Amino acid sequence: MKTLPSFAVLAAICAAGCFSVKTESEIKPVEVKPIHITMDINLNVKVDKELDKAFADENLQKPQGDFVAIKSMLDRQAAGITNRAMLEARDKATDADHILIAESNARRMKRFSEVVKSSGASLESVQRRHAEKWREKVPAGSGVWYQNDAGKWLQK
Repeated sequence: MKTLPSFAVLAAICAAGCFSVKTESEIKPVEVKPIHITMDINLNVKVDKELDKAFADENLQKPQGDFVAIKSMLDRQAAGITNRAMLEARDKATDADHILIAESNARRMKRFSEVVKSSGASLESVQRRHAEKWREKVPAGSGVWYQNDAGKWLQK
């Protein structure tokens, strides 16, 4: 009778070697959600057009009206253009320059407000866009002061 349990143990060992265990893991597909990056190019184009219209008199090559005095002040380095497209007095500014700067900045803010209202863009984005356009227009070697996006004053 001792052989029966030994045989049972031996049969169990052999049977265990013949078993194959198959494991399956259910791989679920990863859900990939799209990332939406919206660049409103139409808004940028609209802002540019509105700025060009609002500041049409600010032509560096052929200044007209009040801009003649402002261009003179920029050329004399008595004022510079901030990164928000406002005029700021520099060291060479006279009392008359300070008055002109204040009056000009008041008109500029009114123009910016009109562009904001008609375009739907923020005031800051409109001002920064206009400052960027200014920096592009100012000729190299002109000596005109401007403020870069980081707030540092430089000369062209």
